[in-house]
Parts: sequence; C-alpha cells; structure tokens
Amino acid sequence: MRLALISPKGVAMGTNEENIQTREIYNHLNNIDSLKELMSCPNSPLLTIAALAENFFDEVLYIDEEIEAIDWDEFYDVVAMSFMTQQASRAFELANKFREKGSYLVCGGMHPTNSPEESMKYFDSVFIGEGEITWFEFMRDFKNNSPQRIYKNKVEIDMDTVPIPRFDLLKMDRYKTIPIQISRGCPHNCEFCASTKVYGAKYRHKSISKILTEIEIIKSLKPNPHIYFTDDNMLVDKKFSIELLKEIQGGGFRWMTHSDVSVAKHPEVLKLLFSSGCRKIVIGFESIVPDSLQSLEDWKYKKLNFYSEAIGIIQSYGVGVWGTFIIGLDHDDISVFQRVIDFTLENNLYGAMISVPTPFPGSDLYRRLENEGRILTKHWGSYTLWNVVVKPAKMSVKELQEGFKHTLNQIYSNEAAIKRMEYFKKIYGSLKENLS
Repeated sequence: MRLALISPKGVAMGTNEENIQTREIYNHLNNIDSLKELMSCPNSPLLTIAALAENFFDEVLYIDEEIEAIDWDEFYDVVAMSFMTQQASRAFELANKFREKGSYLVCGGMHPTNSPEESMKYFDSVFIGEGEITWFEFMRDFKNNSPQRIYKNKVEIDMDTVPIPRFDLLKMDRYKTIPIQISRGCPHNCEFCASTKVYGAKYRHKSISKILTEIEIIKSLKPNPHIYFTDDNMLVDKKFSIELLKEIQGGGFRWMTHSDVSVAKHPEVLKLLFSSGCRKIVIGFESIVPDSLQSLEDWKYKKLNFYSEAIGIIQSYGVGVWGTFIIGLDHDDISVFQRVIDFTLENNLYGAMISVPTPFPGSDLYRRLENEGRILTKHWGSYTLWNVVVKPAKMSVKELQEGFKHTLNQIYSNEAAIKRMEYFKKIYGSLKENLS
C-alpha cells in the first residue's frame, strides 16, 4: 500500500484581489531574507507520521505543495494531510480530487483539531489533537477494514515516545530551513492563539540525547543547515535550556526559535546562544498599546515596560530579535501604525512580522468575534495574518489595509535596512573584540 503525506499550499490561497495586494506589498520590501527563512519550512508533524507509518505501508511519500506539484497520475491508497487554517481551503479542494481517485482520506493538525465537523465533510477520518497514539489505532482499524470517523487523543504524549521524523523524505535542496520540534506546550494563553488548545499549557520536552540525534541526522542530509526549533516557547525551562545549549556549542549549524521576553533576565542562557549557533529569536510582543496588550494576555501586559530593555539585552549577545506585532486590535486607532514603526526602528529590531487580527478556529478570539458578528469571511485561504478578515473596532477595513502596507514599507525601507545592518555590525564587532 502507498501512503501520501501532503502539506497543502497555504501561500497565495486568498482571493485574487488579496493575492495581488500581497505581491505588491512584499515585492517592494528590502532585506526580508529572514522572513523568507521563517516561512520556508517543511511540515514537521507529517514527517513524524511518516516515521509511525513506515512499517505499515510499502511506500511513504512526503509531498509539499509549496515546492512541488502533485502528480495526479499517481494513486495512493491513503492520503493524509496536516494543515493550519490558511491551508484549509486548499486541503478541502485536494480532498475532493483524491476522493474521485478512490483514496482513503485522513487529516489532522491545528485546523482539523479545532474544526473537526467541517473537516469530516471532506475527509474519511479526522484526528483531533496529538497523533502519536491515535495513528496506531487508525492503522489497526484500517487494516481490519473498520476505520473510525474520529480519532481523538486523550492522553498527554511523552515527548520521548515521539519517533524521529523522516527527514530523509525531504528534498533538502529545496528548503532554506529544516524544523525540529523539541517541546510542546506554552504557559501563556493569548486570546488569538489556538495552539495552546491543542498542546496545553504544560511544557514537555524531548530528552537532550534525542534532540542531538535529530540534529545529527539533519546535518548528515544537509551540511551546515539552518534549523528552526518550532516550539511555541523553547527557552521557558531555563535549566533544560542551559543543558541543551551546552551540548550544542559549536555544533556546525545555525538555528532560530520562539521565546518570550523573560529570557532577557537570564544571562546564563543568553551567553550560550550565539556560540551554539542561535542567530534569531522570535518574540511575540503582540502589541505596544497597553489596553490592546492587556486584552490579549495579562502576563505580557505586565512585561510591556520591559520590552525595549529586553530587546537591547538579548541583541547585545549577538542574537537578533524578531518581533511579532498585531495591528488593528480593538483598542487600536490609526495611531498604532506609527507607534509600531517607531518602536521597531528605535529598538533596532532584527526583524518584525506584522499581522492583522486573525480569528483562528479554536481561539478565544474566534469565539468572541463570531459572537459579535465581526468575522467578514470564512474563506480559510484568506487567513494568512495579513489579509483583513474581521471588522476592526476603531478604524475601517481600508484604513487597516493601508496602515498595514505603510507599516511594512517603513520597517523594511532601504533606509531602515541600512540602519539595522549598521547596528548589528557594531554588535558583532564588539563580540569579536571580546573573544580576541
């Protein structure tokens, strides 16, 4: 039997007008290579499923629509997709095509977990939550010709029982970045986030030996790789972080991950980052408007006055901070655009990912805006984080669209790029002096 693991296309899946607007914006930005690195990454959960499935299927293939087209002349006994909300419209379209060919269709991931009833309209079996246990249940049932419609995980997965992903299935030369998931769970509960509804608040991580094995496998397949540790909050456990960082000193690879501003208070962690290969940390600042930030998450609101200091501390160790910001929140008026521009440039952020409010199914934001009747579309391909899909509270849709474009143009202008490079040249120069 043949199994196709498919990651549906998620880029440019909005309306024609939205896709044109996106191209017009991003084609004129300067120095966005790091943004491309962040967005160019394989589907890690599917590679894990591939490892679980290898002894059951005669052939397992991984197909990523972002880098290759599906060969519709091929037949697969089972087609499995894992997808986020922005990929859902395309996933449903693919499911209809594969159904015509007679494949059995299964799906999992963030969107199916949070929208199982919708997903069941297109797929034969839907996985809810983590899939390491339920996938074996499915394979047993499928072999006995009695697969279930729903497979719902009911236990907390021990991360050391998660098999090593099938990195060998990847077309390595087509990717700038290779993912490794070290941990699951995040202590924060931001209104817009659906991830904690899947993985929970408890931080769980793999053993260091397992992580090192995964790194070595990737290095054997792609020399000097750039690795993206995809965890929601990798450095939250400081003792574990220090142990891991010591083990990967001079490891022959560069890496990036997500954290929160609390890492700036731990020099014992910071001093190990650069020498271990870390060059970027993504931090969800979310907002610099106090009322907006408080409405999203109280812990971050209490850290707002520490934001600027934290950025300076982290970047002084040679690690660029990539900040994420949401503009157009309910307490934002049109002044938010210039406030975010000024904050980003004044603090010499390595990069910034600007987004607009996007109510992903499963999030508290989705439930609230649905009740308020403010969701403008449920065409999931538009849920890219930069298309306006909700009615703003204190500005018009057009004002938010224009403000989003203006904010990106200013942050990624040629002048801003030069200023940013000069700042980091001084940082790296200082680091070299200290080492010599």
